Amino acid sequence: MHPTSLFIVSLLAIITAICTSKRKRSGVKQLRGPTVDSWLLGHDYAVQYQDQVGDLEYAWFREYGAAFRGAAPYGQSVLFLGDAKGLQHVLHGSGYRYPKTPDSDYNTNILFGKGIATVAGSVHQRHRKVMNPAFSAAQLRTFLSLFQRSAKKFSGKLIAIVDGGESSINIAPWLGKLTLDIIGTSAFGYEYGALDDENNKLANTLNNLFHDSELLLSRAAILFATLPRVLPKSLIQILDLIPSRRKKHFSNFKVAAQNAGREVLKENVEGNDLDSSTGKDVLSILARANAQEEEKKRLSDDEVLAQIATLTLAGHETTASTLTWTLFELCNHPAQQDRIRAEIAQVRSRYQTKGELTSADYDSMPFMNAVIKETLRFHPIVPSLLRSAACDDVIPLTDPVITSAGVKLTEISVEKGQLVDISIGYYNRNPTVWGSDADVWNPDRFLGELDKQTPLGVFANLLTFSAGVRSCIGWRFAVMELQVILFELLESFKFSFPKAGIDIKRKPAGIMIPVVGDEMSKGTQMPLRLIPSPIQY
Repeated sequence: MHPTSLFIVSLLAIITAICTSKRKRSGVKQLRGPTVDSWLLGHDYAVQYQDQVGDLEYAWFREYGAAFRGAAPYGQSVLFLGDAKGLQHVLHGSGYRYPKTPDSDYNTNILFGKGIATVAGSVHQRHRKVMNPAFSAAQLRTFLSLFQRSAKKFSGKLIAIVDGGESSINIAPWLGKLTLDIIGTSAFGYEYGALDDENNKLANTLNNLFHDSELLLSRAAILFATLPRVLPKSLIQILDLIPSRRKKHFSNFKVAAQNAGREVLKENVEGNDLDSSTGKDVLSILARANAQEEEKKRLSDDEVLAQIATLTLAGHETTASTLTWTLFELCNHPAQQDRIRAEIAQVRSRYQTKGELTSADYDSMPFMNAVIKETLRFHPIVPSLLRSAACDDVIPLTDPVITSAGVKLTEISVEKGQLVDISIGYYNRNPTVWGSDADVWNPDRFLGELDKQTPLGVFANLLTFSAGVRSCIGWRFAVMELQVILFELLESFKFSFPKAGIDIKRKPAGIMIPVVGDEMSKGTQMPLRLIPSPIQY
């Protein structure tokens, strides 16, 4: 960060310190929690620089229980929450009473504009109601053949790379190209051309977006990024004047995504009769909503472009990341890779020819689906979400926690403004929910009967797609995409690591990204060896 900007940040930090010192203290202060070295930075710097995602937080949860007190920048306290009943209350039972924090709103607005990921309350309800039909199970089944064609094309690209003499490739960016093309064609009827390496500014801005903008933030960058939490609303606009690494990369993506969105609308919508259109694909729904005169059914031009940017990034990143970590685990567990290939052979044997499969065929593969669920559990792309209590509240707990005075609590009182860290990563490893082997990648847990659980996530009771009013609208899309691509890859290849002992790390960079330990400057990486091994029927 430029020295002038650093001075401005320091000055604003002093102002915020004065502002926050006058706020009342949260009832969370009675909880136990780790010591903090810096009032100004809280635990954020330590979490940012931990060796791997969760190293610190999971250890804290094990020591203090599924709810404990942590520290955020500028002296704010944060309730770290990984308890099933507590999370159910915050995400499901409270509606919009635990909104996103001002810094999250500020940064997602830079990234997307006023789309479904940014807005809240009645505006969010309007966006969600407009877009829900595009993500129904029936509508998603119409995308299946498109997913299959894209996966087959991707497989062909990989074979060409191997035939060209490269047996090892960094699979992460290639999976990103595939999922970008899929979201373009399925949601918007538009060819992004990422797999064909066309000169595409959008694909270029997405490549290493989070690595370049979020990995290993400096102390000043952390303070700047979190300022909107504590500044008066009237002062937040001052931050627009200060450049930052995050702002540069986020803005570049939004400009590229919205320019692509304008091309999408020009190519597919302009001149068409929207009144007679009944299509339930994303683009048709967005176009009709844009043409509506009734306010509660309408999306403005800016809102439509923001939805395109949001769905492009979210639809591309979640699936690509989960596939990357799935292949990582299957390289670590080659016997499990063979189990899926045996299941694929079984499914294919039902047919005389290699015809296209139905969604029911993919759903009929218990072990492949168990692997997908277990990877979503073990490697959530977004390990945590930050919320703020909009009013005083009481959060119930499944498992009591012990206060610093030795008192057992079955519920926690929080005051308006209390920060709550929704620990997706820890909930997905909470032994109360997932058993004593929760810290082990074990797909077989999904083949038996899990113990009775508090209903929480939208898929397999996982929190990876969040829950409640802000749960991921495209989770069904992502699961079907994962099924199709994983099936195609394991039907065509065997995967392994290019060398023994390769040090792949899960690094916090806004989202969780894979890097090679001694090559972090090279960006997101998952080097794998591909061996073309088509299954014989």
